Order: sequence, then structure tokens, then C-alpha cells
Amino acid sequence: MSILSYLFGESDQPPPDPVWQRDPAMKYYRLLSMRPGRPNLTGRSGVFVLFHRGVRPGWVYVGATADLAGAVERVQAHHEISEYERRGGVFMTWSYIRADKRDGVVAYLRRQMKPEVEDPALDEALGCGPMGAAPIAVQLPA
Repeated sequence: MSILSYLFGESDQPPPDPVWQRDPAMKYYRLLSMRPGRPNLTGRSGVFVLFHRGVRPGWVYVGATADLAGAVERVQAHHEISEYERRGGVFMTWSYIRADKRDGVVAYLRRQMKPEVEDPALDEALGCGPMGAAPIAVQLPA
């Protein structure tokens, strides 16, 4: 890597591809079916994405946290998010992202995905603060 590409980036290179987690059958996890300890997310940190399927699939929420297990419990109990279950189910994926990069990744993903749920109180409860963070480009879950 040259000093110029380090300072200014290389526009011809795709953004890094975080490992978006799936279940052993290579399907995304259904949010309301996730139970404590399965998968074991206690104390694991990262960025997570919620989406719904159905006739008109869409992004529901993007957040980050230092405890993904706690985040699962919070978003399962979130009234507005659980309303999307009727639209073909709410699904979750996450990637283990370093603490100093999480807010920037969330800022980028929200700008690209335009999720349907915006909840500053939930962001604060999860320890997520993307407002004012410099966006960090990554590939979206596919």
C-alpha cells in the first residue's frame, strides 16, 4: 500500500467485507426465534443489522453494541421493531467490529440502507453513537 492510497484511499478497490454471521444452515437468524445463549453472543461486540422479508423487503434497524446478547433482548422487546414480524419475519445478522470503528460503520450502513426504525433512545441504551461519526464504508449483508 502506498502512502497516497493510505491517505486518500483507492477508489477502484471495493470496501472491506465484514463477515456477516449466519446460522449453521447459512441462513440469517430469525430475531424472534433467537434464545439466550443460542448463538452465544454474551459479551461479544459488533455491528448488527435487522431486516424484514416479504412482498416488499426492507432494512429495519442498524446498531452497534458491546454486548450482542443484550442487544438481541432489547430489539426483541422493541415494539416498533417487532411490528415488522408480520411483514415476512424480522431477521438479524451481525459482524464483530472493533469498538473504535463501530460508530463509523453504523453511520455508513444507515446512510446506504435507510432503515425504517430510528430510535435515539435505543441507540443510547446499546451504546451506539453514529451521529457525527465519520462513515466507514463496508459491504452490506447480501
